[in-house]
Amino acid sequence: MPIEMNYRSTIKSHSFLFIEMKNLCRLRIQGFNDVELEEKILCDDLFQVVSESRRRELKSIILKRMHVLDFYLIKKLVISDLATGRLIALYALILTDRLFREFMVEVVADKLATRDDQLTNADFDHFFERKRQQSVRVNSWTDYTFYKLRQVMIRILLESGFLRVNKSTRHLIRPIIDPDVRTHLADLGQPEITTALVGD
Repeated sequence: MPIEMNYRSTIKSHSFLFIEMKNLCRLRIQGFNDVELEEKILCDDLFQVVSESRRRELKSIILKRMHVLDFYLIKKLVISDLATGRLIALYALILTDRLFREFMVEVVADKLATRDDQLTNADFDHFFERKRQQSVRVNSWTDYTFYKLRQVMIRILLESGFLRVNKSTRHLIRPIIDPDVRTHLADLGQPEITTALVGD
């Protein structure tokens, strides 16, 4: 189940982090427990970042994402083809970030279902305006926060294989993934998220 109940704008400093997620999952399938993983991140600088505060920040967010995956998906993220691995990492991000999850379900899935593959700035504006009307917290964010959120969401979709840019036009696409992973995601019983990621 999704675990992030509150709206947060922290995704703008976390982004997709696929390589970091894959490195952590690789250690998990080798048998490392959470304490050992934390040591790898903080003491051995697994993610190769200079600042200790940034190491702690990444530790928190990537462990959180990994914890929403079952062992099957953790393993598949590491050993599958790139498109499948990236989609699993995107699934983990969706489960841990309410705003991005709702964007995928309310905007991306709807556009793909209606064969409208163009993702425009107006799509983001309309989505953010709905969230501002629904949430006092979101309504308190600055215009710059929304600008950064749009930038980061576009980058996440690009890095996950859900978006390609042709000149100045953004086109949504669904990556072709391992059919066993597609079935496993459907079996997890979260139809809105599954539809957003792999279709009906």
